[in-house]
Amino acid sequence: MRFMGGNIDPELLQARWVLGGIEPEQFVELAVHALEQGFDGIALQQLAGLSRPTSRDLGNLPARIFAEMGLKPIDRDQAVTIPLARGEPRTSPVISSLCKAFPDFSERWKKHIAWWGGNPAGSYNDMAEFVHFAVEDVFEKGRLDETRGIFQLLEKLLVEADQETRNLIGLGFFETLQNVASWRPNGDKVYGQFFGPISEQIWSELQIMWAGKSNLMDVIRADQKTKDSD
Repeated sequence: MRFMGGNIDPELLQARWVLGGIEPEQFVELAVHALEQGFDGIALQQLAGLSRPTSRDLGNLPARIFAEMGLKPIDRDQAVTIPLARGEPRTSPVISSLCKAFPDFSERWKKHIAWWGGNPAGSYNDMAEFVHFAVEDVFEKGRLDETRGIFQLLEKLLVEADQETRNLIGLGFFETLQNVASWRPNGDKVYGQFFGPISEQIWSELQIMWAGKSNLMDVIRADQKTKDSD
């Protein structure tokens, strides 16, 4: 959690608590940290003195703490806007580029952030959410120009990509696309019309990797056999 090593941000703390992104024991650690930074209040002191509490043990302490910090109660819809306003949670530059380029992704992105409690979900989970957007909210709604725009941007990012970015787009987007779209009415082959040269190469490599395999463990076993034989 970013503010564990820095200054406590009361609003961000409240938002993550409301979204379920802070465990009770973490909250105790944060209470101690807040007291060390000069925050004060009876509820904060009571929380800092607890040992391995459950959510039930906390009772109304969180609400009292936030009131002592001068904050009003917020609901989940309000809570999710707070990390977003602070550029949180941290994600990869690729995901940030996709969010900026496709504003309609914002509602799904907010739900994704709320699901993860306002904490980082990991770049591959973030990319999987974008795949669902591309398939369910864009292509299957007949928005072909926007679908084409998604693949054009990914191709541009691939041209400029380092290995980490290529892996995120290749495995995070294209492999997830194959898995998600193969179960949809249109299948996954309909997306080939949007591929640029690098995207097409990655798609072909993934198909070769998955050929004759029914699940991820088959892929891992085959990869291990290849490494063992080298």
